[in-house]
Amino acid sequence: MKILLCNKFFFLNGGVERYLRDLLEYLPRAGHTPVPFRVRYRGSWESPYSRYFLPPPTRSGKPHFKDVRLVHSNLLRLADRGVYSFEARCKLSRLIEEVPDIRVAFLLNTCNYMSLSILHTLRRHRVPSVMFLGDYHLVCPNYLLLRDGAPCTLCIHGDYLHGVRHRCVKGSRLASAVRATSMYVQKWLRMYDLVQAFVVPCRFMGEKLVDGGFPRDRIHLIPYPVTETGVAFESRVKKDYILYFGRITYEKGLDTLILAFQQSNPPVDLYLLGRDYDGEKERLRGLIRPEFAQRIRFLGFKEGAELSRWIGEALCTVVPSRWYDNAPLSVYESFLHRTPVLAADIGGIPEQVEVGVTGRLFPPDSVPGLAEALTSMLSDRERLVEMGRNAREHVLRDCTMEKHGEKLLGLFETVVRSHPTGGFRA
Repeated sequence: MKILLCNKFFFLNGGVERYLRDLLEYLPRAGHTPVPFRVRYRGSWESPYSRYFLPPPTRSGKPHFKDVRLVHSNLLRLADRGVYSFEARCKLSRLIEEVPDIRVAFLLNTCNYMSLSILHTLRRHRVPSVMFLGDYHLVCPNYLLLRDGAPCTLCIHGDYLHGVRHRCVKGSRLASAVRATSMYVQKWLRMYDLVQAFVVPCRFMGEKLVDGGFPRDRIHLIPYPVTETGVAFESRVKKDYILYFGRITYEKGLDTLILAFQQSNPPVDLYLLGRDYDGEKERLRGLIRPEFAQRIRFLGFKEGAELSRWIGEALCTVVPSRWYDNAPLSVYESFLHRTPVLAADIGGIPEQVEVGVTGRLFPPDSVPGLAEALTSMLSDRERLVEMGRNAREHVLRDCTMEKHGEKLLGLFETVVRSHPTGGFRA
Protein backbone atom coordinates (compact mmCIF):
# COMPACT_ATOMS: atom_id res chain seq x y z
CA MET A 1 0.00 0.00 0.00
CA LYS A 2 1.26 3.48 -0.87
CA ILE A 3 0.87 5.83 2.09
CA LEU A 4 1.13 9.60 1.69
CA LEU A 5 3.01 11.19 4.63
CA CYS A 6 2.41 14.93 5.01
CA ASN A 7 4.66 16.89 7.37
CA LYS A 8 6.16 20.35 7.04
CA PHE A 9 9.67 19.26 8.13
CA PHE A 10 11.69 16.30 6.86
CA PHE A 11 14.69 16.84 9.11
CA LEU A 12 15.15 16.13 12.81
CA ASN A 13 13.39 19.05 14.49
CA GLY A 14 11.59 17.40 17.41
CA GLY A 15 9.62 14.39 18.58
CA VAL A 16 7.25 14.40 15.60
CA GLU A 17 10.16 14.20 13.16
CA ARG A 18 11.85 11.43 15.17
CA TYR A 19 8.59 9.53 14.93
CA LEU A 20 8.34 10.29 11.21
CA ARG A 21 11.90 9.07 10.63
CA ASP A 22 11.12 5.78 12.36
CA LEU A 23 7.93 5.44 10.33
CA LEU A 24 9.83 6.02 7.06
CA GLU A 25 12.15 3.15 7.99
CA TYR A 26 9.41 0.84 9.25
CA LEU A 27 6.86 1.04 6.42
CA PRO A 28 9.07 -0.54 3.71
CA ARG A 29 9.95 -3.36 6.13
CA ALA A 30 6.23 -3.97 6.55
CA GLY A 31 5.72 -4.10 2.77
CA HIS A 32 4.35 -0.58 2.26
CA THR A 33 5.60 2.44 0.31
CA PRO A 34 5.83 5.83 2.07
CA VAL A 35 5.27 8.81 -0.25
CA PRO A 36 6.32 12.05 1.48
CA PHE A 37 4.87 15.50 0.89
CA ARG A 38 6.70 18.33 2.63
CA VAL A 39 8.26 21.78 2.40
CA ARG A 40 11.60 21.93 0.60
CA TYR A 41 14.24 22.97 3.17
CA ARG A 42 18.01 22.60 3.03
CA GLY A 43 19.24 19.68 5.07
CA SER A 44 16.06 17.65 4.61
CA TRP A 45 16.19 13.90 4.12
CA GLU A 46 16.58 12.77 0.53
CA SER A 47 13.46 11.72 -1.35
CA PRO A 48 12.68 10.61 -4.92
CA TYR A 49 9.54 12.78 -4.72
CA SER A 50 11.34 16.08 -4.05
CA ARG A 51 10.17 17.69 -7.30
CA TYR A 52 6.62 17.76 -5.93
CA PHE A 53 7.49 19.48 -2.66
CA LEU A 54 6.44 22.98 -1.65
CA PRO A 55 8.91 25.85 -1.62
CA PRO A 56 9.44 27.51 1.78
CA PRO A 57 6.73 30.01 2.72
CA THR A 58 9.25 32.87 3.11
CA ARG A 59 12.01 34.19 0.88
CA SER A 60 14.71 33.50 3.46
CA GLY A 61 14.00 29.79 3.34
CA LYS A 62 14.37 29.63 7.12
CA PRO A 63 12.24 26.89 8.70
CA HIS A 64 11.48 28.58 12.03
CA PHE A 65 9.27 31.60 12.68
CA LYS A 66 11.86 33.27 14.94
CA ASP A 67 14.27 33.58 11.97
CA VAL A 68 11.73 35.16 9.61
CA ARG A 69 11.65 38.90 8.89
CA LEU A 70 8.06 40.10 9.15
CA VAL A 71 8.11 42.13 5.92
CA HIS A 72 5.01 42.50 3.76
CA SER A 73 5.84 39.75 1.25
CA ASN A 74 6.66 37.22 3.96
CA LEU A 75 3.48 38.02 5.86
CA LEU A 76 1.35 37.43 2.76
CA ARG A 77 2.96 34.05 2.09
CA LEU A 78 2.71 33.02 5.75
CA ALA A 79 -0.97 33.98 5.74
CA ASP A 80 -1.50 31.92 2.58
CA ARG A 81 0.17 28.83 4.05
CA GLY A 82 -1.46 29.30 7.43
CA VAL A 83 -5.05 29.92 6.32
CA TYR A 84 -5.71 28.30 2.95
CA SER A 85 -3.04 27.54 0.35
CA PHE A 86 -3.94 26.95 -3.28
CA GLU A 87 -0.23 26.50 -3.96
CA ALA A 88 -0.13 23.54 -1.56
CA ARG A 89 -3.25 22.09 -3.18
CA CYS A 90 -1.74 22.32 -6.67
CA LYS A 91 1.55 20.72 -5.64
CA LEU A 92 -0.16 17.86 -3.84
CA SER A 93 -2.61 17.32 -6.69
CA ARG A 94 0.28 16.93 -9.13
CA LEU A 95 1.97 14.38 -6.86
CA ILE A 96 -1.20 12.29 -6.50
CA GLU A 97 -1.84 12.39 -10.27
CA GLU A 98 1.71 11.32 -11.14
CA VAL A 99 2.20 8.77 -8.34
CA PRO A 100 -0.72 6.37 -8.79
CA ASP A 101 -2.43 4.15 -6.22
CA ILE A 102 -1.93 6.23 -3.08
CA ARG A 103 -4.41 4.55 -0.75
CA VAL A 104 -4.38 6.75 2.37
CA ALA A 105 -2.86 10.02 3.63
CA PHE A 106 -1.27 10.37 7.06
CA LEU A 107 -1.09 14.03 8.12
CA LEU A 108 1.34 14.95 10.89
CA ASN A 109 2.39 18.59 11.33
CA THR A 110 1.10 20.73 8.44
CA CYS A 111 0.09 23.92 10.28
CA ASN A 112 1.33 27.26 8.95
CA TYR A 113 3.50 25.70 6.22
CA MET A 114 1.04 23.93 3.89
CA SER A 115 -2.35 24.45 5.59
CA LEU A 116 -5.26 22.06 5.87
CA SER A 117 -6.41 23.11 2.40
CA ILE A 118 -4.76 19.87 1.27
CA LEU A 119 -7.74 18.02 2.76
CA HIS A 120 -9.86 19.35 -0.09
CA THR A 121 -7.32 17.99 -2.57
CA LEU A 122 -7.35 14.60 -0.86
CA ARG A 123 -11.15 14.56 -1.02
CA ARG A 124 -11.11 15.45 -4.71
CA HIS A 125 -8.76 12.54 -5.41
CA ARG A 126 -10.75 10.24 -3.10
CA VAL A 127 -7.80 9.61 -0.79
CA PRO A 128 -8.96 9.08 2.82
CA SER A 129 -6.99 10.81 5.55
CA VAL A 130 -5.78 10.05 9.05
CA MET A 131 -4.37 12.86 11.20
CA PHE A 132 -1.69 12.40 13.85
CA LEU A 133 -1.76 14.92 16.70
CA GLY A 134 1.47 15.78 18.48
CA ASP A 135 0.10 18.96 20.05
CA TYR A 136 -3.19 20.83 20.59
CA HIS A 137 -3.28 22.88 17.38
CA LEU A 138 -6.84 21.76 16.65
CA VAL A 139 -8.18 23.59 19.72
CA CYS A 140 -5.50 26.18 20.67
CA PRO A 141 -3.88 28.95 18.60
CA ASN A 142 -0.44 28.41 20.14
CA TYR A 143 -0.81 24.61 20.19
CA LEU A 144 0.14 24.34 23.87
CA LEU A 145 -2.99 25.14 25.93
CA LEU A 146 -0.64 27.44 27.85
CA ARG A 147 -0.95 31.15 28.67
CA ASP A 148 1.09 33.34 31.02
CA GLY A 149 2.94 30.29 32.28
CA ALA A 150 -0.14 28.28 33.24
CA PRO A 151 -2.46 25.80 31.49
CA CYS A 152 -5.30 27.56 29.64
CA THR A 153 -8.40 26.23 27.87
CA LEU A 154 -10.12 29.52 26.91
CA CYS A 155 -10.13 28.70 23.19
CA ILE A 156 -10.97 25.03 23.42
CA HIS A 157 -14.67 25.52 22.57
CA GLY A 158 -13.99 27.67 19.51
CA ASP A 159 -13.59 31.30 20.70
CA TYR A 160 -10.14 31.84 19.20
CA LEU A 161 -10.23 35.61 19.72
CA HIS A 162 -8.92 34.93 23.23
CA GLY A 163 -5.67 33.96 21.54
CA VAL A 164 -5.52 37.31 19.74
CA ARG A 165 -6.32 39.32 22.89
CA HIS A 166 -3.57 37.59 24.83
CA ARG A 167 -1.06 37.52 21.92
CA CYS A 168 -0.67 33.79 22.40
CA VAL A 169 1.36 33.13 19.24
CA LYS A 170 4.96 34.27 19.74
CA GLY A 171 3.75 37.31 21.73
CA SER A 172 2.58 38.87 18.44
CA ARG A 173 -0.97 40.16 17.95
CA LEU A 174 -0.52 39.90 14.16
CA ALA A 175 0.75 36.32 14.25
CA SER A 176 -2.02 35.43 16.69
CA ALA A 177 -4.62 36.99 14.39
CA VAL A 178 -3.35 34.99 11.39
CA ARG A 179 -3.50 31.79 13.39
CA ALA A 180 -6.97 32.55 14.79
CA THR A 181 -8.21 33.40 11.28
CA SER A 182 -6.87 30.07 10.05
CA MET A 183 -8.74 28.22 12.81
CA TYR A 184 -12.00 30.07 12.09
CA VAL A 185 -11.69 29.30 8.35
CA GLN A 186 -11.09 25.62 9.11
CA LYS A 187 -14.10 25.63 11.42
CA TRP A 188 -16.40 27.40 8.94
CA LEU A 189 -15.32 25.09 6.09
CA ARG A 190 -15.76 22.06 8.37
CA MET A 191 -12.30 20.88 7.38
CA TYR A 192 -12.04 18.32 10.16
CA ASP A 193 -15.15 16.55 8.88
CA LEU A 194 -12.89 15.44 6.02
CA VAL A 195 -10.56 13.54 8.37
CA GLN A 196 -11.59 9.92 8.83
CA ALA A 197 -9.57 9.29 12.01
CA PHE A 198 -7.41 11.16 14.52
CA VAL A 199 -4.45 9.43 16.19
CA VAL A 200 -3.44 10.64 19.67
CA PRO A 201 -0.46 9.41 21.75
CA CYS A 202 -2.26 9.60 25.12
CA ARG A 203 -5.74 9.41 26.56
CA PHE A 204 -5.47 12.91 28.03
CA MET A 205 -5.15 14.49 24.59
CA GLY A 206 -8.08 12.49 23.31
CA GLU A 207 -10.29 13.78 26.12
CA LYS A 208 -9.25 17.39 25.37
CA LEU A 209 -10.34 16.90 21.76
CA VAL A 210 -13.67 15.51 22.92
CA ASP A 211 -14.04 18.59 25.16
CA GLY A 212 -13.44 20.67 22.05
CA GLY A 213 -16.28 18.99 20.17
CA PHE A 214 -14.44 16.30 18.20
CA PRO A 215 -16.30 12.98 17.89
CA ARG A 216 -14.99 10.32 20.25
CA ASP A 217 -15.50 7.54 17.74
CA ARG A 218 -12.91 9.05 15.37
CA ILE A 219 -10.19 9.39 18.04
CA HIS A 220 -7.76 6.48 18.34
CA LEU A 221 -5.12 6.04 21.01
CA ILE A 222 -1.87 4.65 19.61
CA PRO A 223 1.09 5.39 21.94
CA TYR A 224 4.42 6.56 20.54
CA PRO A 225 6.88 3.83 19.57
CA VAL A 226 10.59 3.65 20.35
CA THR A 227 13.23 1.87 18.32
CA GLU A 228 16.59 0.33 19.14
CA THR A 229 19.54 2.30 17.81
CA GLY A 230 22.14 -0.48 17.78
CA VAL A 231 23.89 0.91 20.84
CA ALA A 232 25.10 -1.65 23.39
CA PHE A 233 22.89 -0.75 26.34
CA GLU A 234 24.28 -3.55 28.48
CA SER A 235 27.68 -1.87 28.66
CA ARG A 236 26.39 1.46 29.93
CA VAL A 237 27.79 2.48 33.30
CA LYS A 238 25.75 5.13 35.07
CA LYS A 239 27.60 8.36 35.81
CA ASP A 240 27.01 11.17 38.29
CA TYR A 241 24.64 13.36 36.33
CA ILE A 242 20.97 13.82 35.61
CA LEU A 243 19.78 14.77 32.16
CA TYR A 244 17.17 16.78 30.29
CA PHE A 245 16.97 16.30 26.53
CA GLY A 246 14.49 17.95 24.18
CA ARG A 247 13.63 21.43 22.98
CA ILE A 248 14.96 24.33 25.05
CA THR A 249 11.64 26.19 25.26
CA TYR A 250 9.60 27.92 27.95
CA GLU A 251 6.80 25.36 28.10
CA LYS A 252 9.31 22.61 28.96
CA GLY A 253 9.75 24.11 32.46
CA LEU A 254 13.55 24.12 32.55
CA ASP A 255 13.59 27.14 34.86
CA THR A 256 11.79 25.00 37.44
CA LEU A 257 14.42 22.30 36.99
CA ILE A 258 17.37 24.67 37.34
CA LEU A 259 15.97 26.36 40.46
CA ALA A 260 15.05 23.01 42.05
CA PHE A 261 18.48 21.58 41.31
CA GLN A 262 20.14 24.54 43.02
CA GLN A 263 17.77 24.30 45.98
CA SER A 264 18.31 20.57 46.53
CA ASN A 265 22.04 20.69 45.61
CA PRO A 266 22.41 16.96 44.89
CA PRO A 267 25.92 15.43 44.60
CA VAL A 268 25.58 15.15 40.80
CA ASP A 269 25.67 17.46 37.77
CA LEU A 270 22.80 18.59 35.54
CA TYR A 271 23.18 18.49 31.76
CA LEU A 272 20.67 19.94 29.30
CA LEU A 273 20.64 18.80 25.68
CA GLY A 274 18.63 20.31 22.82
CA ARG A 275 18.10 23.16 20.41
CA ASP A 276 17.44 26.62 21.81
CA TYR A 277 14.26 28.42 20.71
CA ASP A 278 13.27 32.07 21.19
CA GLY A 279 16.36 32.86 23.29
CA GLU A 280 15.23 30.61 26.15
CA LYS A 281 18.75 29.36 26.87
CA GLU A 282 20.01 32.85 27.68
CA ARG A 283 17.08 33.43 30.01
CA LEU A 284 17.84 30.18 31.77
CA ARG A 285 21.55 30.99 32.08
CA GLY A 286 20.55 34.05 34.05
CA LEU A 287 19.02 31.79 36.71
CA ILE A 288 22.23 29.84 37.35
CA ARG A 289 24.10 30.98 40.46
CA PRO A 290 27.91 31.33 40.12
CA GLU A 291 28.63 28.36 42.37
CA PHE A 292 26.62 26.11 40.02
CA ALA A 293 28.10 27.42 36.76
CA GLN A 294 30.27 24.31 36.27
CA ARG A 295 27.58 21.87 37.40
CA ILE A 296 24.68 23.01 35.22
CA ARG A 297 25.68 22.88 31.57
CA PHE A 298 23.98 23.26 28.19
CA LEU A 299 25.55 20.82 25.73
CA GLY A 300 23.65 21.68 22.55
CA PHE A 301 21.76 19.40 20.19
CA LYS A 302 22.75 15.71 20.11
CA GLU A 303 21.43 12.81 18.07
CA GLY A 304 22.14 9.22 17.18
CA ALA A 305 24.76 7.27 19.11
CA GLU A 306 25.98 10.37 20.94
CA LEU A 307 22.51 11.16 22.31
CA SER A 308 22.06 7.49 23.16
CA ARG A 309 25.24 7.54 25.23
CA TRP A 310 24.14 10.60 27.20
CA ILE A 311 20.75 9.04 27.96
CA GLY A 312 22.17 5.64 28.81
CA GLU A 313 24.76 6.96 31.28
CA ALA A 314 22.41 9.30 33.14
CA LEU A 315 21.16 8.35 36.59
CA CYS A 316 17.75 9.59 35.54
CA THR A 317 16.21 12.02 33.10
CA VAL A 318 13.91 14.87 34.09
CA VAL A 319 10.80 15.99 32.21
CA PRO A 320 9.70 19.20 34.03
CA SER A 321 6.95 20.31 31.61
CA ARG A 322 4.55 23.07 32.65
CA TRP A 323 2.19 22.54 29.70
CA TYR A 324 -0.19 19.63 29.12
CA ASP A 325 2.60 17.57 27.60
CA ASN A 326 1.03 14.90 25.48
CA ALA A 327 3.23 11.86 26.23
CA PRO A 328 6.74 13.07 25.34
CA LEU A 329 8.82 10.63 23.36
CA SER A 330 11.80 11.44 25.61
CA VAL A 331 10.13 9.41 28.40
CA TYR A 332 10.03 6.24 26.31
CA GLU A 333 13.53 6.89 24.92
CA SER A 334 14.82 7.14 28.48
CA PHE A 335 13.08 3.89 29.40
CA LEU A 336 14.66 2.15 26.41
CA HIS A 337 18.09 3.07 27.82
CA ARG A 338 17.30 1.69 31.31
CA THR A 339 17.05 5.24 32.61
CA PRO A 340 14.15 6.07 34.95
CA VAL A 341 12.27 9.34 34.59
CA LEU A 342 11.38 12.08 37.08
CA ALA A 343 8.52 13.99 35.48
CA ALA A 344 5.82 16.58 36.05
CA ASP A 345 2.40 15.20 36.91
CA ILE A 346 0.60 16.89 34.01
CA GLY A 347 -1.02 16.09 30.66
CA GLY A 348 -0.33 12.62 29.32
CA ILE A 349 2.87 12.07 31.34
CA PRO A 350 1.15 10.19 34.22
CA GLU A 351 0.01 7.64 31.65
CA GLN A 352 3.66 6.92 30.85
CA VAL A 353 5.41 6.90 34.24
CA GLU A 354 4.42 4.27 36.80
CA VAL A 355 5.33 5.79 40.17
CA GLY A 356 7.95 3.78 42.03
CA VAL A 357 8.23 1.29 39.16
CA THR A 358 9.65 3.22 36.18
CA GLY A 359 10.10 6.66 37.76
CA ARG A 360 8.47 9.32 39.87
CA LEU A 361 6.13 12.29 39.43
CA PHE A 362 6.17 15.74 41.04
CA PRO A 363 3.67 18.65 41.05
CA PRO A 364 4.11 20.68 37.83
CA ASP A 365 5.84 24.07 38.04
CA SER A 366 6.76 23.44 41.69
CA VAL A 367 10.36 24.19 42.63
CA PRO A 368 9.99 22.73 46.17
CA GLY A 369 8.17 19.69 44.80
CA LEU A 370 10.85 18.94 42.23
CA ALA A 371 13.65 19.63 44.72
CA GLU A 372 12.17 17.13 47.18
CA ALA A 373 11.60 14.56 44.44
CA LEU A 374 15.20 14.94 43.20
CA THR A 375 16.59 14.38 46.69
CA SER A 376 14.40 11.34 47.27
CA MET A 377 15.01 9.76 43.87
CA LEU A 378 18.79 10.14 43.99
CA SER A 379 19.06 8.85 47.55
CA ASP A 380 18.73 5.20 46.51
CA ARG A 381 21.00 4.26 43.59
CA GLU A 382 19.98 0.60 43.72
CA ARG A 383 16.35 1.60 43.34
CA LEU A 384 17.26 3.73 40.31
CA VAL A 385 18.83 0.69 38.65
CA GLU A 386 15.75 -1.41 39.37
CA MET A 387 13.40 1.26 37.98
CA GLY A 388 15.57 1.52 34.87
CA ARG A 389 15.34 -2.23 34.34
CA ASN A 390 11.56 -2.12 34.77
CA ALA A 391 11.34 0.80 32.35
CA ARG A 392 13.19 -1.01 29.57
CA GLU A 393 11.06 -4.11 30.01
CA HIS A 394 7.95 -1.94 29.72
CA VAL A 395 8.83 -0.31 26.40
CA LEU A 396 10.12 -3.54 24.86
CA ARG A 397 6.81 -5.15 25.78
CA ASP A 398 4.37 -2.37 24.89
CA CYS A 399 6.03 0.38 22.81
CA THR A 400 7.91 -1.22 19.94
CA MET A 401 7.69 0.14 16.41
CA GLU A 402 6.26 -3.20 15.30
CA LYS A 403 3.35 -3.03 17.75
CA HIS A 404 2.73 0.63 16.93
CA GLY A 405 2.92 -0.07 13.21
CA GLU A 406 0.52 -2.98 13.45
CA LYS A 407 -2.10 -0.77 15.13
CA LEU A 408 -1.52 2.14 12.75
CA LEU A 409 -1.67 0.00 9.61
CA GLY A 410 -4.77 -1.69 10.97
CA LEU A 411 -6.39 1.75 11.31
CA PHE A 412 -5.31 2.66 7.77
CA GLU A 413 -6.89 -0.52 6.41
CA THR A 414 -10.11 0.21 8.30
CA VAL A 415 -10.22 3.75 6.96
CA VAL A 416 -9.58 2.57 3.41
CA ARG A 417 -12.43 0.10 3.69
CA SER A 418 -14.62 2.93 5.10
CA HIS A 419 -15.63 1.00 8.18
CA PRO A 420 -15.37 3.41 11.17
CA THR A 421 -14.34 2.11 14.57
CA GLY A 422 -15.37 3.52 17.89
CA GLY A 423 -13.77 4.76 21.04
CA PHE A 424 -10.18 5.02 22.18
CA ARG A 425 -8.25 2.01 21.02
CA ALA A 426 -5.21 0.93 23.02
